[in-house]
This record gives sequence, C-alpha cells and structure tokens, in this order.
Amino acid sequence: MHTLLLALHILCAILFLGPVTVAVSGFGAQAWKAQEGSDLARGTARIFHKITATYGVLSVLVPAIGVALMFTDPGLYWKQGRFHASIVLSVIAWILLIVVIIPRQKRMLGALRLLDEGEQEEAEADGEATVTDWASAKKQLSIMGGIFCLLWVIIAILMFTNF
Repeated sequence: MHTLLLALHILCAILFLGPVTVAVSGFGAQAWKAQEGSDLARGTARIFHKITATYGVLSVLVPAIGVALMFTDPGLYWKQGRFHASIVLSVIAWILLIVVIIPRQKRMLGALRLLDEGEQEEAEADGEATVTDWASAKKQLSIMGGIFCLLWVIIAILMFTNF
C-alpha cells in the first residue's frame, strides 16, 4: 500500500501541480495582452484560467494522499517535521489559490468579457467584472502567483531533503 500511495502522491504532484503552476505564472501576462487587444492572448488567458481552476482543485489530492501516506509508516513519517511542514505549506498554497488567485483571474476575465455566458452575467451582476487598474491587478496577481509557486518549490525541496 505504501508504494501505491507514494506513486499516486508523486503522479498527482506532477500531473496537477505542474500545469497549474505554469498556468498561474502565465495568466497575468496573457490577460494584460488580451486587455491590449490580442486575440491569441484572450484564448490563452481563458485556457490558463480553466487549467488553474480545474487542476488547482484537483491538486488537493497531493496533500490528501500525502497525509494518507503518513499512516502507512507512522514510525518514519510522524517523526519528521519536514512532512508536517510540507502539509501545512501545501494547505496554505491551496487556500491562496482558491481564495485569492482564482477569484482575481475570474475578475480579470470578467472585465475582458471572456467568462462563460452564465458566469459573465453573474460576475457583472455582482460587480465583479471590472478592473480599474490593469497594471496593479496584473502586479498583484503576479505576486500571489509567485508566492504560490514558491511554496511548491519549498515543498519539493522538503520532500527530497533528508535533514
């Protein structure tokens, strides 16, 4: 069971965190170009948002499987603080993604009128489809995305370092 869970944990990290990290990193620049009129960037921004939202939600499997993995060999995993720190950091990264990054991406897409029809109407009705300062919005999203990506780099280092 340990080997199966370890393989699933690593595969989920690669399959879900890789794409969401790239999408989070590239979204701001594409939204900026879309705001300036690039049709290619409009499509890319939509795709990056869909990847962020879908893969971001699925990425919760990584810490969930990690916790399950800790129960396969309690003597090994429960004694090492790096695993506990990794779980805490991954939860922080996931909350940052769900609470901050995805809503800001959605706001920018709403301002560009790139959301699906129902979502667009809802965002406009709630007043969440406007961006008054694109430079500031892009900068803030880039900072949050950078923190998100840095957390996963730190977690990867913790996973492969034995100190």
